[in-house]
Amino acid sequence: MLLLMSDRLTVLVVDDNLADILLLEEVFEDHADAVDLVTFRSGPDVLDYLRDPDCPLPDVLLLDWSMPAMNGQEVLESLRAEPHLQSLPVMVLSGHPLDVPGAAACLIKQASLEGLMASVEGLIGEVQSWRDAGRTRSLGFTES
Repeated sequence: MLLLMSDRLTVLVVDDNLADILLLEEVFEDHADAVDLVTFRSGPDVLDYLRDPDCPLPDVLLLDWSMPAMNGQEVLESLRAEPHLQSLPVMVLSGHPLDVPGAAACLIKQASLEGLMASVEGLIGEVQSWRDAGRTRSLGFTES
């Protein structure tokens, strides 16, 4: 039996800064019909969640790069060390552009609400295209 993925996207966010999480929640609220947002305040919390065998994997993880205790690089290394999490798309959240091996992209934290809204809209479109490309490959189609 072929199970089709929901058309809704699931986005996990891990950021130690509550103000950043609240701002992202506000922006993603405009896309509540298409996106489920789940937030975490630390690397260990998101890793515990993702390691739960009953937890469906999200479409993307937005990972703050600068966190205390366990930073973004440590979280990413932990993800890539686990076979069932190696292919999880990770987008790094940072105040400045970063080129991070093992991450799909870097989302710059915007100073304005309008800038963040534009970034989130671009992110949603990109994640949908990744997922659609994965669906096409899993159904035996190739991109032309």
